[in-house]
Amino acid sequence: MHRWIYINKYEKKREDLLSLVAYSCLKKHFLTPALDLSKVLRMTKEGRINSTYITTLFMMKLLLIQYLNNENSLLEVTLPKINNDLLAHVFYLIQKQKPEVKNYQTEVSDDEKHYIITYKPYINNIIIDIYQNGKLIKKEKYW
Repeated sequence: MHRWIYINKYEKKREDLLSLVAYSCLKKHFLTPALDLSKVLRMTKEGRINSTYITTLFMMKLLLIQYLNNENSLLEVTLPKINNDLLAHVFYLIQKQKPEVKNYQTEVSDDEKHYIITYKPYINNIIIDIYQNGKLIKKEKYW
């Protein structure tokens, strides 16, 4: 939550440190604060790669919000492949399975788990409930 302290202090000086702060935001699923950091990651090759990763995840969140609002189809969008993030995994499952949306909510499954994806418009969050064998095992919130 103190990202602006780091941005103001280390912009154009320590992209490695700013990248760590950005990935700390991502670890907590704070995509909007990570996006603030990605805007200043442009001076080094690694910084630009990190910025692209963060921006892609944020774009996935925005496209999912549109999809859950029945405003846009994700089927027409091709984004870089991200393998190690739940939001990206759900994004690709929705693109593949094309599930129906009701009341800002949809469901998809893979071989092991079932996911219920919900958009909360009043707080602008996406919540992913993860079920395994019919049992809720995790709830992730993306801000």
